[in-house]
Amino acid sequence: MRQISYDSSQFPKARVSALPVPSFNAFSFNPPPVALGILTLNHIVHVRSGRYAIALALKQAGIGCGDGVLLPAYHCLAMVEPLLLAGINPIYYPINADLSINLSEIEKRAAEVKAIIVVHYFGFPQDFRPIRNLADRLGLILIEDCAHACFGKVNDLAVGSLGDYAIASTMKFYPIGHGGVVASSRHPLVSLNLIDPPLKIEIKTAINLLEEANEYGRLGLLSGLFNVLIKTKNYLTQVKHHVSNFKSRQTESTSEKIPEYAMDLYLLDWKSSRVSQFLLQHTHTRKLVKTRQSYYRMFLDVLSNRNDCRPLFPILSIDVVPQVFPLYVNQSLLVFVKLKSQGVPIIRFGEFLDEKITNDFCSVSIDYSEHVLQFPCHQTLKVDEVQWIIEHLICALNEI
Repeated sequence: MRQISYDSSQFPKARVSALPVPSFNAFSFNPPPVALGILTLNHIVHVRSGRYAIALALKQAGIGCGDGVLLPAYHCLAMVEPLLLAGINPIYYPINADLSINLSEIEKRAAEVKAIIVVHYFGFPQDFRPIRNLADRLGLILIEDCAHACFGKVNDLAVGSLGDYAIASTMKFYPIGHGGVVASSRHPLVSLNLIDPPLKIEIKTAINLLEEANEYGRLGLLSGLFNVLIKTKNYLTQVKHHVSNFKSRQTESTSEKIPEYAMDLYLLDWKSSRVSQFLLQHTHTRKLVKTRQSYYRMFLDVLSNRNDCRPLFPILSIDVVPQVFPLYVNQSLLVFVKLKSQGVPIIRFGEFLDEKITNDFCSVSIDYSEHVLQFPCHQTLKVDEVQWIIEHLICALNEI
């Protein structure tokens, strides 16, 4: 695993949330129809998260231990973990600077694999019709990773509709705490046989969401009413962990924490909570789309003509619903440390890459891993919070 070194313990908690948080104006009892995207496909199953969705899509496709699957060199380890847990061999392909794929790079590795995973990065849909045609010709399963792109279309086709299966991380777009999707426009998903989480998990999910909303000032005058619920949640989260002496000594000696991308096989067969599904169904998606696009343009307006950074996607079309604002920063580590120290929320997709990814194999992935910072533009931010992020970012760039 390739890593970029810094001490994350030095950073305070972000002053605004990097992911959507529940707020009164995010929901509607009578929301408009869902915008075109993965949630409009024929067959949909709501699962725990995007990484569990990948595992279940592979399971549904009949891909398992000893099989090979193609992944992009620019990835996050949450994409790799489901493969490793199933004994699947991840085989990487390089990407271009615009995050598109060279067909020849896929074709030269096709004999080693049974499936291809392709990614719509940061909410910007890509045209995967050539990959679809190649997969059909070679008899390969195509999985569209829409973790960054719940919405959007290419040539009037919704994201996710070209894949045999598609996955999404709905918690990146909806204020639901947790959630992912396995979907398909081509195959029923009847064999997954998932179960609902126990009532205790439903209660904890609801209280967690209220606590998060309260923490970021989204409950207003009602915030004081939830102290009892928060205390109840804290009591419910006291779970006893039975660990062997060897494992305990290993943890103490290495001081390692469980990675945030790690999976719990016990949760693999769980649906997402009914609380999360209810909130997703009652999210005002039209407002979601317009607000994300508006906030993205706020970043573009002030960062498009600088020499010390550049937007990875300098044009935002009407069909794009951005997940984040990805910015290539020349002095990225200095800017990152400064902003994180000030409580500015930053996401770093691809910060940790598989050790197989080297500069010789895919220089673009190494470059973007080191230099691309992603800033939130989700719909539950307030205008003044977006302005605050932008102001601190501009100051950091000017001072370095």
